[in-house]
Amino acid sequence: MHRIIHLITFFIFIVPASAQTVHPLHWYIGMNEPNVQLMVHAPDLPYPLAEYNVSIMAEGVSLKDVNSLDNPNYQWLDLHIEAGAQAQHIQLLFEHSNGHQWLYSYALLERKPNSAQRIGFSSKDVIYLLTPDRFINGDPTNDNIEGYRERANPSYQGGRHGGDIQGMINAIDYLSEMGFTQVWTMPLLQNDMAKYSYHGYSTTDYYQIDPRLGSNQLYAQYSRLAQAKGIGTIKDMILNHIGSEHIWMKDMPSSDWINHGTTFVPTTHRRETLHDPHSTAEDRLAFTDGWFVPTMPDLNQRNPYLATYLIQKAIWWVEYADLSGIRVDTYSYSDKEFLAQWNRAILDEYPNLTIVGEEWSVNPAITAYWQAGSKRYDDYVSALPSVMDFPLQTTLVKALLDEETWGTGLVKLHEIIASDFLYGDPYKLVIFPDNHDMGRIKSQLGDDEALFNMALTFFATMRGIPQFFYGTEIGMSNLGNDDHGIIRSPFPGGFAGDSVNAITGVGLSVQAKQTQDYVKWLLNFRKKSPAITAGKMIQYAPKNGVYTFFRVHPEQTIMVVLNKNDTKQSFDPTAFPTMLHSAKTFIHAHSGKSFSRNALAIPGRSAQIFIVQ
Repeated sequence: MHRIIHLITFFIFIVPASAQTVHPLHWYIGMNEPNVQLMVHAPDLPYPLAEYNVSIMAEGVSLKDVNSLDNPNYQWLDLHIEAGAQAQHIQLLFEHSNGHQWLYSYALLERKPNSAQRIGFSSKDVIYLLTPDRFINGDPTNDNIEGYRERANPSYQGGRHGGDIQGMINAIDYLSEMGFTQVWTMPLLQNDMAKYSYHGYSTTDYYQIDPRLGSNQLYAQYSRLAQAKGIGTIKDMILNHIGSEHIWMKDMPSSDWINHGTTFVPTTHRRETLHDPHSTAEDRLAFTDGWFVPTMPDLNQRNPYLATYLIQKAIWWVEYADLSGIRVDTYSYSDKEFLAQWNRAILDEYPNLTIVGEEWSVNPAITAYWQAGSKRYDDYVSALPSVMDFPLQTTLVKALLDEETWGTGLVKLHEIIASDFLYGDPYKLVIFPDNHDMGRIKSQLGDDEALFNMALTFFATMRGIPQFFYGTEIGMSNLGNDDHGIIRSPFPGGFAGDSVNAITGVGLSVQAKQTQDYVKWLLNFRKKSPAITAGKMIQYAPKNGVYTFFRVHPEQTIMVVLNKNDTKQSFDPTAFPTMLHSAKTFIHAHSGKSFSRNALAIPGRSAQIFIVQ
């Protein structure tokens, strides 16, 4: 014991904490997978790290293997944790043949009770997507951090505005009252880039929250507080690329860690090449191995050490921050065999966790390919529970804007939903009117209030898991300017000097308040509706600019009718014999008014919800 204390003192003196990193930052006992691989990076030792022998001092934990690749500044330590091992600090002793030694104390922690049985998000939920930097500035003292490249510049649409995790904490009550049950944030991890760092998609440290947003501890606190209000936490994860200021680009773990090394080779974005029976291997690699932009180096997940790193960091965050789910950015751009491995490893630890992948294709056959249970043209086995339903989003917009003809308009909605046979489980798809990478739905619909309300109603009642972008609940718009900085405009009331406050209602226009009140009613009605949250979807082909679908549950039947006509349309229940042959009363869900079979009419340019009795 005296020798250990002496070595710890010696280690701290000669190897400052900033000079070495060990990832994962800590690990947990009682995991389903008994092994963990530590990546040790120590570039400032007197001798290359690869020349050090490693031994372990622990109870119930053994060092199975030590490996180095072609960069001697790194080592990978494979630890085996026995079933009965207790929480403890493992002592890792690094010894060089020339006598130099250093000791690292690595923590094994206990898991939260029932952590493995956590329940992910589902069709019972509604997701709120927010851009943390643009939401609420709860702590102005962290707007600028010494040593970080980009400083706050709220007057610039592409700059950092100061929103943070404390702001998210401040809004928990508002989100709960509105009816949201999950929050997905754009990435919160460190993005120490020179510019455009606010969006978070250029990670420079996979294990640290960006200090301009808060800290690891504050993020975990947010998750606990949100959970107490019935709100789950979904973390945005990036497997495909890092930021060019990541330490890996200055001291690359191995020569094959990054696709194309340090040379920018752009991706083709031709995701079709992965599925085209006539494509070539070089075309497929040109898609998966190319970089998005010069500041986003593309990761090579075929390297087994990198693959393990990405798996473990995902599990670490689920455990540390008590996540209810993961959203995976640019899903199909990563190596497809790795994606299957990554999903299996996470779901082996958390069988009921929800993971949703972003596959930005409007072709449902391509989108469905990635979801678990979908029938495929090849023998690929995917474990991904959910995908983002981009085909439905695009179709809804066109269906509302296009003229009603035999082949255009609402009939396209019927057609795209009829394609649900392609999906392993269409009820698990994440559906959305818009997101952070496209124009806001109100502006996509020409700032037409009637069409906007139809879209809100549709996505709140359609099969799947609805997600709404922050500010949609008050009708935020970007009409005439599709710059991402404008699309992700600051949330009213989130920043000093705001004359409008969306949370308190101060300064909101009459129209914005009406929209907010309607969304609040809509989501809270949805939350209590077994037909919408757990019911079967049944649709009828549109006729004369009117589209009708039903959500059916043993306890309730809901009917949703979209009328694109300028005028009120009479509704004939006899046209829906399968669903309405015995229906006597239709209760308008919003107003509570009851209508008989012979007195039902649908106002022009509207979407109406009825409880069928």
